[in-house]
Amino acid sequence: MRRIGAIAAFEIKRIFQKRQSYLLLFGMPLLFTFIFGGLISGDGENKPVISVVDIDNTQLSQALINEVKTTSAVNISMEDDKSASEKFDKQEITGYIRLDEGFEEELLKQKVPEVVFVSSPSFEGSALVQQIINDSITKLRISAAASTFYHDVTGESPAAIQEKISNELASVPTAVKTVTVTKNSKLENMNNMTARSAGFTIMFVMIAMLSVTGVLLEARQTGVWYRMMSTPASKPELLSGYLLAFFLIGWIQFGILMLVSKWVFHVEWGNTLANIVLVSSLLLCTIGLGLFIAGFVKTSEQQSVFGNLIIISTCMIGGVYWPLEIMPNFMQQAARFVPQYWGLEGFAELAARGGALSDIIGPVGILLAFTVVFLTVGMKRVRFE
Repeated sequence: MRRIGAIAAFEIKRIFQKRQSYLLLFGMPLLFTFIFGGLISGDGENKPVISVVDIDNTQLSQALINEVKTTSAVNISMEDDKSASEKFDKQEITGYIRLDEGFEEELLKQKVPEVVFVSSPSFEGSALVQQIINDSITKLRISAAASTFYHDVTGESPAAIQEKISNELASVPTAVKTVTVTKNSKLENMNNMTARSAGFTIMFVMIAMLSVTGVLLEARQTGVWYRMMSTPASKPELLSGYLLAFFLIGWIQFGILMLVSKWVFHVEWGNTLANIVLVSSLLLCTIGLGLFIAGFVKTSEQQSVFGNLIIISTCMIGGVYWPLEIMPNFMQQAARFVPQYWGLEGFAELAARGGALSDIIGPVGILLAFTVVFLTVGMKRVRFE
């Protein structure tokens, strides 16, 4: 185990001694994420669009809508229930507020009406929207209380009315029920910045892994492998050391990119344990793919050329560059046969739908199945004698 660790540490140190490695590992994926996820989508410039569904359609429900519209923090639009749900699924709106039947009746009875706010777990402004609704509900309850008071006790002094209003204001509880949405399993549930960040992180990790796994072919070409075989380390120890190095380099790259995207682009990745499992399975699959490609070429240069061609084309198919729903149906079906699709599906479950480890068993299992196939074929074809 000590020899395996020494080999891994040497290879990691060798990779990070090269200045160009930092550009490939960190600079390019962040730049691509900014261009495709930020400038094109314009997410950073637009206010959240919140639709309002007024099922109650009464004077007080309209009053609440007018109060909410006065805020400058969000853009408000009116929709019916079906239209709002469809637009939310297609990510055309950030969320929607639903005022169910009986809203006015509950207010007039001095009860707290339930206002449902539907948004994805990744929407950071949900607390702000809830506060806006709560403030509006407070004003409406005061108005309803005053109206009822005037109706029941006409002629009482203004001081008594003010006391009644103050008591009502002090007793107002939270009026909003937040609903966590888990409507379907489509990748479009992720917002554009999160999807592009996850996609380009996957792509550049795969390209980096292709580069570092090419070290094995380079070692065989230059004779370094044979000199290492003359050392006390056995062949399994040498291979294990290299594989451990590849895995750790991938985790360093993926981990730093996830942290930076969280700080810079405000990407929420979701459950930590589930992300560790998903990223680890994705890295194993990527290392296997690198060895698989190495098994069909003779030099590290050939591996770089053919490997980059394969990775970029499968990233296009898998939904890294653009949402899958804009592609023809047969291409959407073909995407299920590339690892990138399942990596993105796993991140969509965690980042957009608030999933846990049990929710990504499918994507993780398929990535590990890819890993077994790639490693089995790759280790058989790459000969190190």
